[in-house]
Amino acid sequence: MNSDPNGIWCILYRKYQSKDYHVMKLQRADGVLVSAKTYDEVFKFVKYQAAFQFAKKLLTEEPEPKYDAVVRRVCKARGKAFYLSGN
Repeated sequence: MNSDPNGIWCILYRKYQSKDYHVMKLQRADGVLVSAKTYDEVFKFVKYQAAFQFAKKLLTEEPEPKYDAVVRRVCKARGKAFYLSGN
């Protein structure tokens, strides 16, 4: 799975025991999600449906899900910063 630089959708996630949300940079081979710090690092999806399917997969992991995830629109801010729009 590759990030698309033209994408506008991203995954906002948190571990179930944590209150802190992060934006996904990548998913390692062992299933751990890594958070992004700049706009260029954010994993972007072109289609909302593809991002939704990825979030759904995170929420229904077997035997027990590790992450809570939602899809948000990512927007570029000044410099390397970014912000998320949506609910």
